[in-house]
Amino acid sequence: MDPAVAARKLLDELGAPCDEDTLALALRKFGIELIEDRAKELDAMFVYIPKGRPVIAVNSSRPLRRKRFSIAHELGHFVLGHNSISFFEGASGMAVCIRHDARLEREANIFAAELLMPKVALAREAHKFTLSELASRYLVSNQAMEIRLKELGLVCKNAHEVI
Repeated sequence: MDPAVAARKLLDELGAPCDEDTLALALRKFGIELIEDRAKELDAMFVYIPKGRPVIAVNSSRPLRRKRFSIAHELGHFVLGHNSISFFEGASGMAVCIRHDARLEREANIFAAELLMPKVALAREAHKFTLSELASRYLVSNQAMEIRLKELGLVCKNAHEVI
């Protein structure tokens, strides 16, 4: 399934605005447990344990706006069926399989961007607000908003001063 379409479908199902509740509602809908802890390098990861509850672990030391995008990205892996990190029980005990695929990472980013910064809403509002104001409204980093606006070909208020 197209990642942007999957995100729009989820937003429709949740009937929620693009705020903090969107992620909480989505996690609850899928029975995903969110764990926050400190980590040196890791932003977040999705862990699928067969016969167990799916888990998204997020780095508690990251800023809220970055954590939100990281959680949405990992949720994208789940919704899109990527299961790029799996734990399974083999003959010799618990084993971990980690697959890194650039295409899957890109799909998860597309999903997260559409979930947190929907194209339709941004198209209506981009010209009314500066980059910082848009990032605040959508609870994402300035960098994430800048990338999203460029990808969609949208210009924000005072774009020549901000971007």
